[in-house]
Amino acid sequence: MLLNTGGLVLILLITIYHIYFLVQRKNGLTGEGGMLLASLFALLAGLAAGVIGAQTFDLGLGLSILICALLSAVAGAALGFPFGRQSVINSILSGVIGGTVGTVLGSLFFTSGRIVLSGVVLFILCAFLVQKIGDVWNSKPRPKTKKANTTKKAAGKPNYTSTILLAAVTIIVVGGLLLQYDRIAVGSIGQPLSQTAVFDEENDMQVATIEVSEAGITPKTTEFIAAKMIKAIVDVKASAGTGLTLVSKDLNFNTELKEGENILLLSNPQPGTYEIEIPAKNYKGTFIVKPAEKTNNINNP
Repeated sequence: MLLNTGGLVLILLITIYHIYFLVQRKNGLTGEGGMLLASLFALLAGLAAGVIGAQTFDLGLGLSILICALLSAVAGAALGFPFGRQSVINSILSGVIGGTVGTVLGSLFFTSGRIVLSGVVLFILCAFLVQKIGDVWNSKPRPKTKKANTTKKAAGKPNYTSTILLAAVTIIVVGGLLLQYDRIAVGSIGQPLSQTAVFDEENDMQVATIEVSEAGITPKTTEFIAAKMIKAIVDVKASAGTGLTLVSKDLNFNTELKEGENILLLSNPQPGTYEIEIPAKNYKGTFIVKPAEKTNNINNP
């Protein structure tokens, strides 16, 4: 959790620095160059914050996208402010795109410190690269133009092509997400598929923790040995919702689940394969009980 929090704080600090960076170089950049840099910074910040936020907070995909998109839009507005109204609009749209895509990408991966660390490192590298590009553009001498031509250009209509393109991309991203929302496999990448229970010698029982979240039952399969009491800790995350019941027709239990840890005790389990499910969410998992004489994989803590 410390890594996740530190990553979010680092993204915030780097974004604030880039706002300062753009303000300081406002006069040395062209309007188009400044708008492009602001939009790139907003996109990168939104992507990184989305990935790390999805890995950190158990809010559910929909709410996570909404919060990250709004925060990224605020950051985009601040980044685009030095270069005028169109730059603000472009940066807000870029931030929304980045926040939305980043949150979805972060949600696809099962919670892992490696994902958070990779997101932070990539953000730092990409932000540094964009900053260096800005320094190069800022150091280039701006061509001198006649006052008359400058006045004429300033009086002309602004070119909103980039804004229209960004708006179209935003509509496609958000619209596509809404259409495919139910098909997004939250936490499917890197999710552990099986585990073996740990033997607690002090209490003479085998213990396994099963997580229930928006990604379903994780891991799907848990292995035990026969004739030793089972203590299954069912950890229900907020994203899973409420009013859930864990059912197993094979093991003959029907247990209501609350948010947090729920303890399930099974005495004298017999060899076999037993299905467990949460009917309200169509989540399914499996308990495999192996004969004691054929299993030597229970790990001592």
